[in-house]
Amino acid sequence: MTYGKFHRFFLRTVASQGAVSMSDAQEIVQKFNDEEETSVQDVVKSINDEIRQFQQEIKITSDEVTNEKVIVFLSLGYDEATKAQNIFSANELEYFRVLLEQIMTTESRQITGMNAINLASSMKSTFTKSDAQRMLNIWHRMKYLDKDQNNYALGVRAVHEFEGYIRQNMPDAVEQCCLCKQTVFRGYNCPACALAIHNRCLMGYLEKIQKWPCCKVDFDQSQLDRLTSAGSRLLSQSQANTTQDTEEQSIEVQPTQTQESESMELDITQEVIPEISQRVTRKRKRQN
Repeated sequence: MTYGKFHRFFLRTVASQGAVSMSDAQEIVQKFNDEEETSVQDVVKSINDEIRQFQQEIKITSDEVTNEKVIVFLSLGYDEATKAQNIFSANELEYFRVLLEQIMTTESRQITGMNAINLASSMKSTFTKSDAQRMLNIWHRMKYLDKDQNNYALGVRAVHEFEGYIRQNMPDAVEQCCLCKQTVFRGYNCPACALAIHNRCLMGYLEKIQKWPCCKVDFDQSQLDRLTSAGSRLLSQSQANTTQDTEEQSIEVQPTQTQESESMELDITQEVIPEISQRVTRKRKRQN
């Protein structure tokens, strides 16, 4: 199947939403491409052959929470072309880095909306709590964040786009699930033995027996509630002391061509759509 208008339409659809379900993707293929038989996998491959030169990719993967197949739009790098299209300020990018690290270093791998907003107070630049709330809404829309009630966690797009960054800059936060042996970005650490487990793996196991699978300690829902609240308390204490040693150099994480309007509509007028690429500020390693 020759790359053409349908592929561009499919790409824009995925990019404008950040991620779409496999069932929705199949429906798009069937509805708008009835001239010849083709699969979602074939469409994805054709698109990636075209946009790989721009360090972009659409990826078929699984949502860590639901385990459902999804199509995610990702940035794989950062160059002068994407830099020229950046619409997010340095302060907003720094806030994204702080938010990313705070989420990954809590035992529940999520933080409350109040703590996420209060992170603005720990930044040395002029960045208000209103700015923080606005960016949380934008990144939730872009699938970089998931929101469960009033808690924020990494969305499926952030998990796959920033996995390399997290592994390099927060290696202590990268843990394998005690059941499926895959990296845990959405899950908990057992309160008894501290081993990590995915949300979905834990819930599946609990359908059979009400014990933690890692150490067979009795499970109670209040344990998860305590893990979440404990992480929030520690984060609140950290926010109260905002004096930190910040030996940092600038390697940038760049959300690009997404219109920052009140309606959150994306203005996608180009065949290749930029997004957040690797512009997160990274901490320099201390010299011994």
